[in-house]
Amino acid sequence: MIESYDSISLRKHTLGENYQTVYWPDDLVLDFSKEKCLIIGYRINKHRMVVIDFLRGDEIDFFSFTSTNELTRNLVVLNCFNCKCKEFRHSKLIDWDFQNGKPIVSSNQTLIYFKPLSSWKLEYYSLNSISIDIFWNPSNCSNHEQFSNVSTNKYSQKLLYHFPDSPDRSQWNDMHDVLRILNLTNYIRYKINPKHNNSIFNNLQTWNFELMFTLSSYVYLYFIQKPCYILSSLLSYPIIGIKYNSTKSNRQKSLDNVSFSCVSLSYIMHQINLRLTQFYKLPSQFRKLKNSKTESQVLMIKYPKFSPSEYIKFYNTVWLIVNDILLGRIFYFVLMNNLRYLELLFEKYIPVYDQLLSNIVRWLMNSPAGFKLNNELASFLGQLIIWVLYIWRRLVLNSLTSNIGLLLKCIAIITKYGGISMFFCTVLDLVNILFLNIYGFYVACTRLYFWQLNIIMSLFKLFYGKKYNVLRNRVDFNDYEFDQLLLGIIVFSILIYLMPTVFIFYLTFAVARICLLIITSTLKFVLISLNHMPIVVLLLKLKNKERLPSGIIITLHPLKGELFLKTVPLSMKQILSSHIKSMLNFNLYNLNSDHNVTDSGSGAARIPELFSASDVIANWKRVSIITLAKNIITGDVIKDCDYKRMF
Repeated sequence: MIESYDSISLRKHTLGENYQTVYWPDDLVLDFSKEKCLIIGYRINKHRMVVIDFLRGDEIDFFSFTSTNELTRNLVVLNCFNCKCKEFRHSKLIDWDFQNGKPIVSSNQTLIYFKPLSSWKLEYYSLNSISIDIFWNPSNCSNHEQFSNVSTNKYSQKLLYHFPDSPDRSQWNDMHDVLRILNLTNYIRYKINPKHNNSIFNNLQTWNFELMFTLSSYVYLYFIQKPCYILSSLLSYPIIGIKYNSTKSNRQKSLDNVSFSCVSLSYIMHQINLRLTQFYKLPSQFRKLKNSKTESQVLMIKYPKFSPSEYIKFYNTVWLIVNDILLGRIFYFVLMNNLRYLELLFEKYIPVYDQLLSNIVRWLMNSPAGFKLNNELASFLGQLIIWVLYIWRRLVLNSLTSNIGLLLKCIAIITKYGGISMFFCTVLDLVNILFLNIYGFYVACTRLYFWQLNIIMSLFKLFYGKKYNVLRNRVDFNDYEFDQLLLGIIVFSILIYLMPTVFIFYLTFAVARICLLIITSTLKFVLISLNHMPIVVLLLKLKNKERLPSGIIITLHPLKGELFLKTVPLSMKQILSSHIKSMLNFNLYNLNSDHNVTDSGSGAARIPELFSASDVIANWKRVSIITLAKNIITGDVIKDCDYKRMF
C-alpha cells in the first residue's frame, strides 16, 4: 500500500516549518541497559534527519566528533540515555520506547524506516533509473550523447512534492543528499566503530594475493594479451578498400564504403576478432571492477549518483563467454550424434534446391502465370541464368555434396572449441557462399530494371518538353526538334514493351533476396543475443533488485501502519530500452572507428565523428518493411544491416 502524497503534503503545510521527516534503519534496535548510550545521525536540515547508529560505553570515548573525515565530522547526537555529561543531556531530537522496542516520534514528525544497503555489494538507493550499458566503448566519447538515456521517473516526480526544496538549505542538496547518507549507512558505521560486526569494508587483499595477482597479470600480458592484440590487428587490417570523402553532404556514401579485410569478409573471422578483443580487454576491465568495489564508498561520498556499470560489464562479458562455450560443447555432441542423418539430409536437398532454381527460370521463360512476355528477351535472360547455374553446380554444389561429411565434422569441432556463436557464424558464411549466385542474379536484374526505369522516366519528360538540368539540379523547359521527339517516342515505346519481362525476372529474384535476408537477419539476431545480451542484468533482477534501482517509493505496512522506504527496481521495459540505447551508441562508436583493438581504459585519441545517430538508425532500417518495399519499387539494391561494421 502506498501512502497518498497529497495527504502527506497537506499535513506538511498544516504543520508549517516544524514538520520533520526522520529516517530510521530497520535493523537498529536498542535494548534496555543502564549503560550510557548515544543515538547519532545527521540533521540534513530542519526538515530532515537520518539516524545512523547508537554508541555505548567505551564506543563513546573512542568516537571523536572532531574527525577529519567529512562524514563523521557532521554527525550529531540525536538523543542520550543514562548520560550525566551536560554536553549531550539536551539532545532530545528523537526518543526510544524500550518497552515496545520502537522509536517515539512527536506529532510533527514522520518516521520512515529504511534498509541499510551494502555499498560493497553495489547496492544503493537512487532517484533516477540507472543506464544498462554492457559495451566497452570509451564512455567519454561524445557519441554517447547522441542517444540520450534521460528518463523521468514517475516516483521521482511524486517525491518532489513530498520532499520540496528547502529555501534555507546550505550545503546539502535535498533528497539526493538524504539518499547519499542512506547509501553510506554501513560505511559510516564502520568509520565510527571499526569493531562493528559488518566487517565487509576491511581490506581483504592480503600481500600474498596481491603478489599472485601481479604475477598473473604479467603472465597474461605476455602470453595472452599481446598475442590477442597482434592477431586482432592482422584480422582487421584492410587488404584493399574503396573509400569516399566523409563529409556531411555525402555521409551515406561513406556509410557504404567498401573495405576488404578478414573481419569484413567472414563472420567467422569477425567472431574470432570479437573474442580476441574481449580477452585483450579483460585485464583492464578487471582492474576497473576492482577499483569500483574499493572506491564505491568514495564515489558515493563525492557524488550523489553512482552506477555499478563496471560490475555489470565485466561479469556480463565473462558470463556470455562461458555460456557460449558451454552451449557449444552441448551442441557439439548433438551434431556428432546426428552426423550421418545431416549428411543424408544435405545430399538429398542440395540437388533439389538446384533443380528448383532451374525450374523457376524455365517457368519465367514461358509465359509465367499466363502473362505474355517478350520471348526473345525472356529466352536470353533465362539461358544466361541457366548457364550460370550449370557452372555453379559443377564448381560449388558438387564439391559441397561430395565433402559434406568432412564439412560437418569441421563445423562440429569449431562449435566445440569456439562456442555456439561460431556455429551460427559458420552457417552465415555458408549461406552467403551457397546462395551467392542468387545474389548475383538479383543485383544484375536490379541494375537492369533500375536503368530501364530511369530511362523511361527521363523520356517521359520529353512529352512535356522538359529535361533535367544537371548544372542547376532541376527540371527546365526545352524545345526539342521533331527528329528528337520521334526518336524518344520510339525508344520509350520499346522500353515500355520490354518492361514487363524485366520486371518479372527482377521481382522473382527480389523475393528470393528477401527470403535470404530473413534467414540471415534471424541468424544475426541470434548472434547479437549470444554476444551482447545483458544476462547479468536479468539475473540481478531475479536475485538482487537493489542493484538495479529505478527510483524509490514509500509504502505503508498494512499491519504495523509504519512507513518504509524501498527501492523500485528497473522494469523489463526500462532494461530493454536502456540496453537498446547503449547498443546504438556502441554501433555509432564502431562506425566512427576502425576494428583495431584499443584499450578503453587508456586515453585513446579522439575518433572523428563522421557519422551521427541518424546513420545508425538508417543502417538498421535497411531491413524494415517500408524500406524493402521502397527499394523494390524504385529498383535500389536491397542491403542487409552491416553487422560486421556495427559490432
